[in-house]
Amino acid sequence: MNRTFSVFILCFSFTHGIAQITQTERFEIPIQNGENYEIIPAGENGLFLYQRVKDQSNANNTVWKVVRLDASFDIQWVKLYALSSDYELVDHYYNDDRGHLLFNNFSSKNRNLELVSWDLSGEIVRIPIRNYIPFNYFDFTATQDAAVIAGYFNYRPVVILYNFKDRVPRVLPGIFNEKSTIAEIKINGNQTFDVTLAGKTIDKKYTLFINTFDFNGNLVKKVELDTDRTKSLLFGRTQQMDASAQLVAGVYGRFNSEYSRGLFVYSLNRFGEQKSKFYNYAELKNFFNYMRAGREKRVRNRIERRKIKGKRIKFNYRFLVHSLIEYEDQYVLLGEAFYPKYRNISGTGGGNFFNPVATVNRGLYSSSLVFDGYRYTHAVVLGFNKSGDLLWDNSFEINDIVSFELEQFVHASKSGDNIALLYVYDNQIRSKVIMENDVVEGKELLDVALKYDGDETTEGGTNLIGLNKWYGNTFFIYGTQTVRNASGAAVVPKRDVFFINKVEYK
Repeated sequence: MNRTFSVFILCFSFTHGIAQITQTERFEIPIQNGENYEIIPAGENGLFLYQRVKDQSNANNTVWKVVRLDASFDIQWVKLYALSSDYELVDHYYNDDRGHLLFNNFSSKNRNLELVSWDLSGEIVRIPIRNYIPFNYFDFTATQDAAVIAGYFNYRPVVILYNFKDRVPRVLPGIFNEKSTIAEIKINGNQTFDVTLAGKTIDKKYTLFINTFDFNGNLVKKVELDTDRTKSLLFGRTQQMDASAQLVAGVYGRFNSEYSRGLFVYSLNRFGEQKSKFYNYAELKNFFNYMRAGREKRVRNRIERRKIKGKRIKFNYRFLVHSLIEYEDQYVLLGEAFYPKYRNISGTGGGNFFNPVATVNRGLYSSSLVFDGYRYTHAVVLGFNKSGDLLWDNSFEINDIVSFELEQFVHASKSGDNIALLYVYDNQIRSKVIMENDVVEGKELLDVALKYDGDETTEGGTNLIGLNKWYGNTFFIYGTQTVRNASGAAVVPKRDVFFINKVEYK
């Protein structure tokens, strides 16, 4: 997926002074004709790169090249895997020291899946998965023993468990009959996994259903979160606190509305008891910090006036919740606010299509609104304790993000008391450091480093695809560049490359 902007949240300690962002290494692969690579981070084991290449010997096949780099950017192996051109890649995943590529057959006669899996040594295993349901893919996860694949059939969720030992696909019970949406599939640490659905109860309340299965496909338990019609649970993420307790956090809103009004946190114990906390956006200290100073002041004043009158002001936001992550004695929730953007297309007759909307004295005139992507406004980070009490909140303005798909641009990592917010945009790494409710350091800019002395990028020649977590306090940025070098050294004067920069925080 082509991404021109990525946001990342990480943290480091300031015990020995202000931490510095350094780009310690750079890896390049020559490219041509706009080709590209995708990356699967494998922690301290390195990175997996993959791309689709032409099969010169068989036009009916598609060849996928997989490259493993170690943590120092040394190439460990290169493997080629060929499969029928009827198969299209739908997703990738890494877990338990194995990389995975999931393919779907889109021919009318064959709906089977294929999982290409490899270990660190490069041994590739082909796992065909028989499938009789022509569902629309949503998500998948995998362990050493099984793969869990989710999607929709006739607008109903369907989840398939494929055990690698008996190689029998199983449709998980109690899910297909639900008129719900899939919120999350998450592997737990006790040989179980959760399938979280959002949907209506018998009495028309909108809530979350957490279905826990073992890897034999048995339903271990099902939890329905208690709520009422004034607080519909729209979306949520789960996090195991121990073998028998769970934290669930997400957004709530009005009944039958896609807008959220705040965030919720549920704590569940082994006996099924639930404790819930709800936090209206107006109650957060830093939620509106992304606004310009004048606008933020007006919003704060409105909130205070409503409080004096004993009333609560209600804000409506479209809000993506990305993850709920445990850090020592806290749980950090992060997400992003966005809104759909439209533009008006108008013109006279004679175009590629005819849409008579109005007739004016100068001829036929057509006008229509066209979807122009989702504009992201700000990222939000919140800290909770195990009881679901809000400890702090902060926000980070997101400038210039427009995406035609709702996807995650924000990631999180924490150490000590400080959290640094980073994103890449316009050939620069931009950072901001916070400590709970406070801002420790404002924005700083760092250009994306090149490989050789004398290297320069051409105007418009950089496409930053993203920034992602790698391991510890090490991250990587990647993209494509056209680089020139007129220094006269033993360097190609002009090169088109796919690059990866290692980014470290010290």
